[in-house]
Amino acid sequence: MSHKTVILFSLWTSLWSALFNHIYVVFFPSFGIPWVMFVCMAVFFGMDLKPKQFYCCILSAFCGMAWGQADFLLIDFFTQLGLPGHVSSFAAIVLGTAVAMYVHLRLLANTPLGLMPFVFAGVCLTFSQGGKNVTGLGFTFLIGIILAAICSIGLQFCLKKFP
Repeated sequence: MSHKTVILFSLWTSLWSALFNHIYVVFFPSFGIPWVMFVCMAVFFGMDLKPKQFYCCILSAFCGMAWGQADFLLIDFFTQLGLPGHVSSFAAIVLGTAVAMYVHLRLLANTPLGLMPFVFAGVCLTFSQGGKNVTGLGFTFLIGIILAAICSIGLQFCLKKFP
C-alpha cells in the first residue's frame, strides 16, 4: 500500500468505526458488546475479503452462533448423563467442533456458509456471552460485518486511486 493509501484508509476506517461505535452505545446500550464489531473487522480483513462477500460473513457468523448453542446443548446433555462439567465441556467441544468443521469445510465449503473463520467467531463469541444475549450478538455481528464492508470499500477505492 502506498503511504497515501495507508493514511486515507486509516482515517476512513477510524471515522466509520467511531460513528458505528457511537450509534451502538447511544442507541443499543442494552446489548453491551460493541467490541464484537471490531472482532468482525479483524476476521474480515484477516481473510482479505471483498465488500460483496459481507452476506457470506453474516450467514457464516450466524451459523457459528447456532453451533455455539449446539455446544451448550451438548454440554447439558453430557452433564445430564452424569459426566463432570469439565468432561462434558471437553466432549461437547470435541464433537461439536469436529462436526461443524466437517460441515462447513467439506459440505458447505463453496457456499455462502463456508467461511470457517466467521463460523469460529460465531461459536467463540456465543461462548463469550454464555449462550445468552443472542439478539444482541446477532445484531452486533450484523453491524460489525457491515462496518467491515464499508471500511473495505474505502480500502478498495484507495488502492485503485493511489496504488
